This record gives sequence, structure tokens and C-alpha cells, in this order.
Amino acid sequence: MGKEKKRSADEQEKQETTFYYELVGIIFIIFSITVLGELGKIGSFMLVLFKVAFGDWYWVIILFLLFYGFQSLLTHKSFNFKNQRFIGFVFICFSLLLFAHFPLHSYVTKRGDAYFSETWRVYKDFIATNIDTYLGGGLLGALMFYAVYYLFGAVGVVLIGIIIIMFGFSLIINRPLIDILKSFGKGTKNLGKYVRNFNNFFKYQIGSDRKKAGTKRDVFSRSQQVPLKILEEHQNVMNYNFQEKHCLEMRSLIHSVFNNFNIEYKDVDLSISYKISSFRFTIFSEYNLKALMERLNNVIEEDLLFAQDGNSLLIQVANKYPQILTARELLMKQPSLKDNYVLPLGLSYENKLCEADLSRSGNLLLIGSKGSGIRNFINYYIFALFAKVNLCEYRIEIFDKQNDFVHLEQILRIIADKDINDYLNEVIEDIDQKLEKINQYGATTIDEYNKKLEIEGSKEARMQRRFIILNHFQADRETYSYFENKLMYVTQLGEKAGVVAVYVVREEFYVSSIIMSIFFHKLVFKLDSIPFSVKVMNNENATYLQSHGDSFYLSQIRARRIQTALVSKKDIEAVLAHLK
Repeated sequence: MGKEKKRSADEQEKQETTFYYELVGIIFIIFSITVLGELGKIGSFMLVLFKVAFGDWYWVIILFLLFYGFQSLLTHKSFNFKNQRFIGFVFICFSLLLFAHFPLHSYVTKRGDAYFSETWRVYKDFIATNIDTYLGGGLLGALMFYAVYYLFGAVGVVLIGIIIIMFGFSLIINRPLIDILKSFGKGTKNLGKYVRNFNNFFKYQIGSDRKKAGTKRDVFSRSQQVPLKILEEHQNVMNYNFQEKHCLEMRSLIHSVFNNFNIEYKDVDLSISYKISSFRFTIFSEYNLKALMERLNNVIEEDLLFAQDGNSLLIQVANKYPQILTARELLMKQPSLKDNYVLPLGLSYENKLCEADLSRSGNLLLIGSKGSGIRNFINYYIFALFAKVNLCEYRIEIFDKQNDFVHLEQILRIIADKDINDYLNEVIEDIDQKLEKINQYGATTIDEYNKKLEIEGSKEARMQRRFIILNHFQADRETYSYFENKLMYVTQLGEKAGVVAVYVVREEFYVSSIIMSIFFHKLVFKLDSIPFSVKVMNNENATYLQSHGDSFYLSQIRARRIQTALVSKKDIEAVLAHLK
């Protein structure tokens, strides 16, 4: 009985609240229509009042009141006046009123120096005659204008107005002003790319849909692998010999600088890699690292990177005669190449393999600026899987709104027409379905499930792994927050279902503590700013990397500098031709 009484009281209160919001909504709708239509004496009076208060922008305020009325009537909720987007709207309105007063100010100055009295006389004449005339930003705009004009002058009014309108815009889209300016700058830089994409559309794509429909095949539906022999080789012997000779000369220079600084040292070793050469020393005396770095930068032309650990000093120098690490050469260095998901990411400066097992915590984060080698690494990542594991055991797809991987659309699924969160919802649904199927079969992972099917001789199709590559995209803070939560779900539960994510980040805004924490494997390519590098690595070392695949591999242990493999245009053409 007590619960029924409570339910009855709650329902009555809800009905009263609903009636209240409907009443408020109807009042504001009628009021707005009355003022806009200048209906009767009330409408005429309120219209004059709004024009005097807000000038020629009065209609924006009335339309907001109309919107407020419909919002109360339809949603039965109170309007959140503390909402960030509403505050941004208010700031933009203030700036509009401020700028609107400029023409009226010019008119007033011609009639005398008494700005306030002359402005008030304009509005008094309007109230008395109700003849349409230019009213600027109304009394509110006039007060703001002359307050700023008195303190900062006409130029100050323009600058402050621009700042206010930009601040309001940043509140509406929920992005800081710095990020907006960066995006605008990068957008202008990318204008050439958009023009090329437009040209490519007319040159290659228009009218070719019928042809593509007939030639595109599902390469993951049949048993096949890409043979290594179709990938390109490169001879590095000559460049290595030249670089070795050059390194011996540089080592003598370094010894001379050490002697000039009275540094006691032991020359430990010299390692010549594909893009860098490394000199390791043990230091036995105190020295000024900053002064040493400055002197060595003066005597050695190539880019230098220093790493100090206790009494150990590592000096890495960009090669004057760089070598090319091909995909074929890197894969051939693996003792066990076929039928496993252990992917060689690259070679360290000591020419040791750096590997990641994609079947166990295989999610990979790629961070780097434009032209750093990430696009090439994605090509290598895909082709390496093609060479290592039979294609019928997995699928690869790319979320690519930037059209960076259109060259692979003949063999891969390219997602460019979906929102990132909608696409991840699709992936999450696939993970849930796979996990449910795995659990029903009494297994815990995709490997156990497929092994049970094999042992029992079941004719049921083996469950395929799914590799999703998320190319960089643009998003506001709210959308990106949803993305982070969904990506966390994919990376944490996807491993059991055989779903592996590769995420490409190009801008500092998209590197958050959540993103850095959910990826076990991270590759940091060359970054174009020190703050970006500090945010990712807690130092500025990523700005000293060479382009074309030079990177830092970050795992749970430490950061290692590695060289990733090159995939040439001939490699791409050979793989596409083989899989057609």
C-alpha cells in the first residue's frame, strides 16, 4: 500500500512538472511570434524595446526565445544555461553587437564628441518616430563598444571582438583556440593533397565503378600466401663500405673532442645500421654534456642524438650513406617465418630484430607527423602478414577518411563513409558475437576454439582473426572521448576474439593518457614539434629522428630506436598483381 501511494504521488508530481514546462513553452512561443509579427500594441511595444536593446540583431534573441519555447514544450526539461555551447553562443552574440556599432559610431562622431548623448538621441528619435533606421548593436552593443573604445581605441575593439568570437566558436565546437589554429594551418597545407585527390577522382575513378565491381575479389576467402620472392631486393654493400670508412673518420673526430675536454673514456663499440651509426663510450671523468654536444654538433655535419645512462654515453649519427632495409630482407632475418603472427617491426641500431606477437597483446599505436614513414609501415604490416600467414585465416580492413590507402582498395575493405564511433560499434558487436560463440563451445580464446574444431574434425569454418587499421581522423573532444572508451573495449576484449587494432595518430591533440595506456606496443616516428615529442616520450628525442621509417619502439621495458622496412612501389604492384 505504501509503495502504491508513493508511485501515485510521483506520477502526480511528474504530471505537474510536465504541465509546467508545457505552459512555459507555450508562453514563450506565443510571445516570440507576437514580437516578430508585431501583433497588436504589445507586439509593437516589445519589438521597439528589443530593437533599442539589441539593435539590428534583435531577431537573434527572439529566435532563441522561440527555440527555448519549443525546447520546453517538446522535451519537458529545463534549459541548461550553463551549457558550454550556449555560453559560446552568448559570446558570439556579444561580438556581433560590438561590431554592429561601428557604422553608428561613425555617424555619431560626425555630429559631435558627446558619444553617449548623441547615441541616446538616435534611439530616442527611433522610439518617438518608429521609423526604420540603422540601430547598430543597440544600447547593449553601444555600452560594450564605448567601454572597449575608451580603453583600447578602434583597433582594440576589432581585436577584442575577434578574440571573443573565436572564443565563442571554440566553446561551441569544444576545442581549444590553439587546436583550431593548428587545424586551420594544416588544412591550408593539405590543400594541394585535396586538389590531387580531386584530380585522381576524375582521372582514375569516375566511370570505373563497373570495372572495379568486376575485378575486386575477396582475397581472404581462399587459401593463399604472398611469396617473398616477388618482393624487391636491394644491394647495400657499397653504401655500407662508404659509411664504415666515414664512421672511422668521425670516431677520430670524437676522440679529438674528448681529449680537448680532458675526458677520460673507453671506446666500447661502433655499430653501423641502415640509417644511423652508433658510438658507445664509457666515461670515467666528469664532463659538461651540453658543452660536449655543442662542440660535436659543430665538427660533425650529420644530425646527432645523445643518450646518457650513468657513465655510459651513446652518440648516434645519421648516416651520410644510408642503406635501404627492404621488407623482404627484414622478414628473411626471422628464424621462423611462416605460419605465425610474430611480426618483425624493425631492426635496432645494433641490427637486432625487434618483434611483436600480434596474437598476444598485438594492438599497435603509431605516432608520427606527415612524411615520417607511417604510411609505408602500414603497407609493410599488411604485406608481412600476407607473407607469413595464409590469408584464409584472417581479414584486414582500414578505416581511412584521409584516402591514404586507396591503392589497396582492390584487395582490402576500405571504410571511408562511416563515423569512427559507428564503425567501432560494428567491431564491438563482432567481438561480442565471437566471444559468445567461443564460450558456448567451452573455449576461452579464438586459438582454443579453432584447435577444438580441428581436434574434433568439425566441418565448421574456422574463426578468422580480424585486423583493423584506424588511420588518423578529425574529431571534437566529446566524440574523441567516446572513441577512447570504445577503443579501450576493442583492445581489451578483442584479443580473445582475435581482433587486433592498429591506430595512427598524427596530431598532439589525439595523444591522451588513455590512448598511451591501452597499447602495449607503440612506434613513434619523427615528430615535427618538441611539445609533441615531450608529451609522447617525456623528451624531445622524437624530433631528432630521420624520416623514412626511423622510429622509437616503446614497450613496457624501454625505448629502442629501430629502423622499419621500406615497401617500394614495385612491391605494391607485385602484391596486387599476385592477389588479383
